[in-house]
Amino acid sequence: MRIALITEFYYPHLGGVTEHVHHLARELRAMGHSATIITSHMAGESGDEPFVRRVGKSRLIYSNGSFARVSTGRTLLRDIERILREDRIELIHLHGALAPTLGMVGQWAAYRLRLPVVATFHSWFPGSPPYRLLQKPMQILMDAIAVKIAVSEPVIQAHSRYFRADWEIIPNGIEVRYFHPNGRQPNDALKQGPRLLFLGRLDPRNGLQTILDAMPGVLARYSNAELVVAGDGPLRSHYERKARDLGASVKFMGHVFEERPDCYGSSDLYLCPTTRASFGITLLEAMACGTPIVASDIIGFRELIAGGREAVMVPPFNTEAWTRAIVNLIDDPAYRWVMRQAGLRKAQEFAWPRIAERIADVYRRALKRPAERPEQNPLGRPPQQWDGTRDAANPIRFSLN
Repeated sequence: MRIALITEFYYPHLGGVTEHVHHLARELRAMGHSATIITSHMAGESGDEPFVRRVGKSRLIYSNGSFARVSTGRTLLRDIERILREDRIELIHLHGALAPTLGMVGQWAAYRLRLPVVATFHSWFPGSPPYRLLQKPMQILMDAIAVKIAVSEPVIQAHSRYFRADWEIIPNGIEVRYFHPNGRQPNDALKQGPRLLFLGRLDPRNGLQTILDAMPGVLARYSNAELVVAGDGPLRSHYERKARDLGASVKFMGHVFEERPDCYGSSDLYLCPTTRASFGITLLEAMACGTPIVASDIIGFRELIAGGREAVMVPPFNTEAWTRAIVNLIDDPAYRWVMRQAGLRKAQEFAWPRIAERIADVYRRALKRPAERPEQNPLGRPPQQWDGTRDAANPIRFSLN
């Protein structure tokens, strides 16, 4: 099969969607399929693999308590169509099918070239004014997708407030050959000092402030505890100022990528205080490295943990509860060993070869049963007439500079 994976999020932007798309493409190619990633140009990009194709320009915007990306460019549709023809694509797999702009432009390209579309939805949200406002035209776009995949049940719940759809759940995968334990043992926390890890983008909803607020209580019990903050973002300087009173007990590493397995593996606890997530790919990464977890008790994590022993779940923003959970786990290396073994077992269930084969089966079914084409383009005149130029009479169309 010849598949195009279209996504707003790809390296150097780090996150769950980026990891999902990258490893899915590599796994599909290892299975003998052709997989092309279509994304946009971003600041800091370098060293793309040959199967990555870029169009337009990605712009970072603040949205829903985090930072999202929107691709701009007057020839996005034309450029995507050219790539689809050059690579003789048979099926399009969208990631973020209802998000401007690559998701919608990808659907237009599929409409024009009569290609079936599969879409994976990654996001959970409490509500969406744009979906409420544009519910009817976006329902037409949903209906044109042959198979709708959600990475978790919370994703289905969020989208079902606005759209009718038949869903399949296929979770994110984990590269267990890359993420693995590195030899640190539970008793090392008591011998060498506890090592705590926060790993993620430094934006408000990822909750670093909760951990900084909990650290004085941790240090009162373990004065040699160290918190490593792995990640970067526009709020880094803000958090560095907030951590000054904690002195050398907090270390900011900045941007990390290849170092991630060592970050997890050399830590006694991975702390994930995020307030919003749809699945929890970093939880799986920590499990694969044998690192016990303290995570926010939020809807996006409950399905993955599901009463297991891999993590202790704590209410977000509750500083006292976070301090208590961290200290209690440091005090109990035997239980952290139980958590380590449970996490290693759980990670194997999400190994990428298993996940990729399930997605490949979806492709086979979609190619046999292409989605019905919408009778009209809900965002403007029929897409075969859209040439990427401005149109003052039809301003709703995306002709972005």
